[in-house]
Amino acid sequence: MLGAIVGDIVGSVFEGHPHKSKEFEFINERSRFTDDSVLTIATADALLHGGGYMSALKEWGRTYPLAGYGHKFKSWCFSDSGETQDSFGNGSAMRVSPVAWAFDTLEEVLEEAEKSAAPSHSHPEGIKGAQAVAAAVFMARNGKSKDEIKSFIADKFGYDLDRSIDDIRPGYHFSSTCMGSVPEAIIAFLDSTDFEDAVCNAVSLGGDADTQACIAGAIAEAFYGSVPKRWVAMLPILLPLEALQVVEEFNKKYLGSRYNFFCCATESEEGHAAEGGIPQDIVKLRPENCRWWVRDPGTDEEIWAFVTAEKGSSPAAYFSTAAPVIFDKLDFASFEDAFIALARNGFDLFFENYFYGDSYSEFYPLTGYFEVEPHPVFSAGTEWD
Repeated sequence: MLGAIVGDIVGSVFEGHPHKSKEFEFINERSRFTDDSVLTIATADALLHGGGYMSALKEWGRTYPLAGYGHKFKSWCFSDSGETQDSFGNGSAMRVSPVAWAFDTLEEVLEEAEKSAAPSHSHPEGIKGAQAVAAAVFMARNGKSKDEIKSFIADKFGYDLDRSIDDIRPGYHFSSTCMGSVPEAIIAFLDSTDFEDAVCNAVSLGGDADTQACIAGAIAEAFYGSVPKRWVAMLPILLPLEALQVVEEFNKKYLGSRYNFFCCATESEEGHAAEGGIPQDIVKLRPENCRWWVRDPGTDEEIWAFVTAEKGSSPAAYFSTAAPVIFDKLDFASFEDAFIALARNGFDLFFENYFYGDSYSEFYPLTGYFEVEPHPVFSAGTEWD
């Protein structure tokens, strides 16, 4: 599922701005999640917690109304009617990847993919697009070769996959229909050498970039293995907390493992945070304007951590658990020292970036608003390694 989300975020920059080349910055300060990510997470939420696909799609769609939905879908999403919509748009295909991880047979995946499409994309082509992508992801995660995946999709759904990206690119134009975009997105995967290449192939078509990169990324993750950590590390910056929680829960339940959402969880031989530390080279980031959170390794309880630095003072971390709100303060020589201390003592580190357009929101130390008292988890903070 992360392959779909990362693909969407990469393609978001080129939505409405066709880019006929594989040369571009993979993720930058303009990258964002769109409706593809929102509805992929909605599908995962429905699989995890029940309640039905229609309910989940409408709930998540209404929570993020500006994510870039098509006009017909948005009208359906904000309607209180329980009626289905017979769209053949590629929305059914872009959101279906979690289905392919949640079931054990191809037959179950095809049946569930149809159910996931039906609320808003009940047209035969809409269902076919969802089933084709779900089948490709399922086969890829179960070790099938590209030739086997290609042959099954072509025979089962009638898609023309006997083309290359270089053949398609020159004359290809935007299409948001399943029949006009899903085969090309699958070819972007088939014609790739790794995860990043698959996503770049999709974007380079100059079409519905975020959706086609979402589809290609979903299949590529299943085929090539985990999404590279440098891109996974960007998700806590670019996704809201409630979305990350669904993603993590889904990965724990269905993938048997959990991505580490922050690259500072390891350190180099010199004692510095590894993998570039704070990823400023990919996304502009001011740590003092971020909300950080960790998990108590003993109880798996969320502990909120606000890391900030006042002028003329060292960085400080303020920690809190559930109500009543109690904060404890730990001082560090640098932000990286704070991250390393958390990692050494068994805490998983997550964060959200407060970024709006070309400026960052102001974030002030909490001491002016909360009384700082000793916290039971962190009261021995000075004894940390």
